[in-house]
Amino acid sequence: MNKNLSRVFLAVSLLVLASLACQAISGSRPTATEPAATELPPATEPATLEPTALPEPTQPPPQPPEVSSQGPGMACVGTRDQGVACLDENGWKLYNKSNSQLANDFISAVAACPDGRIAFAHFNGISLFDGKEWSSYARGDYSTVNALACGEGGVLWVAHFQGVSRYDGQWTRFGADLLATGDAASELVYDVAIAPNGTVWVTTPNSVASFDENDWTIYQEGQGFDQKFFFKSLAFDNLGNTLVSHGNGIAVFEDGKWTIRNSPDFISSMEDMVVDTRGRIWLGTLIDGVYTVENGAWNNQTFTNSGLSSDNINALAADTGGRIWVATEYGLSVFAEDAWTVFRMDNSDLPVNDIRGVAVVADGPSLPAALEKSTGSLTGQVKNADGSPVANSDVEICVQILGSQFFGATPCSDQPFFLTGKTDSEGKFTFENVPTGYYTLVMKVGDGWAQLTGDIGSISEQVLVKPGETTDVGDITMKE
Repeated sequence: MNKNLSRVFLAVSLLVLASLACQAISGSRPTATEPAATELPPATEPATLEPTALPEPTQPPPQPPEVSSQGPGMACVGTRDQGVACLDENGWKLYNKSNSQLANDFISAVAACPDGRIAFAHFNGISLFDGKEWSSYARGDYSTVNALACGEGGVLWVAHFQGVSRYDGQWTRFGADLLATGDAASELVYDVAIAPNGTVWVTTPNSVASFDENDWTIYQEGQGFDQKFFFKSLAFDNLGNTLVSHGNGIAVFEDGKWTIRNSPDFISSMEDMVVDTRGRIWLGTLIDGVYTVENGAWNNQTFTNSGLSSDNINALAADTGGRIWVATEYGLSVFAEDAWTVFRMDNSDLPVNDIRGVAVVADGPSLPAALEKSTGSLTGQVKNADGSPVANSDVEICVQILGSQFFGATPCSDQPFFLTGKTDSEGKFTFENVPTGYYTLVMKVGDGWAQLTGDIGSISEQVLVKPGETTDVGDITMKE
């Protein structure tokens, strides 16, 4: 059974690491199929764009009302391949195809419904859960889901490649040609959200569109905006105004006009956006943690300057009790009373650390105390193609998936948790006191680094370390 060891370097080469022992496969984390690694240029930081701000309003904006508490509710997270985990006053409970009516374990998007249910998008369609019972609807005429929204009466909206689709007893598809025109036209659709007044809003790379049950209205360069913007995520403030993130800040739609609020810093892709009970805007980013915007002031929280578990944010949710729930690549982080509480595999019943989506009903549940789990260990042996050991070579393990590039001093050095070691004279390595979780393995090869990957592609193959157990990945053979 072959595994690849592809370079994770500023330029990627094509080394292969083969014959991983079968006992390691049982704990290996499957990865999506990716194209084979190719030579890449040195990684550089993207240039900062400075869009021109529209005039600020001459009168101070009205102060948004605070959202009222709605009482206890549940919170649920979706995972990439292990179903759903929901938290209520009785603690965490896991739901998957084998123990529930959840139709598929690969969750791509999560959304809370006004009726208290939580909706999960997956390859088979949509599954909804009210804390006791499941219901499911077959997939419409779309492929993967980029975003999911749930409205009154359980009406569902899905943002996907080439358009958006609505389910109200049957699926209706709206093509991407209704969402942008001319130079702004694109088949990519990033987000969908339903405003308090029922209007549906959608983003594409260079446009924002709204639907009022009859017609679509498009906003793009020359139609509501005086220049081209790169749009991503949607939210609504506590006055019901539409917010959309763009390449350098936020656009606010109020009284029929857009106003641009720029960030003082360049921000990587804004993956999600929510507004908390006091009106503060939260933005989750691809690699820069979370930003908050309040009274015009921008503040950035990362794992290095706060208790946030990871800077790689997948999704956000706000409850009516004032808390923010952040789905990251290294656990679920909950912000309340100016402090973070983090749930991961090593301190909770979560089945994975890479959380793909999160939704909360009402005030959400009480947060359980952290569990105390024993650590495990990870060991293996690396050999050259001729059987000789790869001796005295640096080895690292870290908690997040790597692509074909890294930006720190080593592949793992800028991650929230990593361990370093070396192979001995026989090519063996061992990591002790490893917290429960899935780990990416990288190794120094000449002047570069290589990572353990699947049979195809350059995305990390992660290895599971269980509490109190030793995971032996067995013999690993280096091949050109």
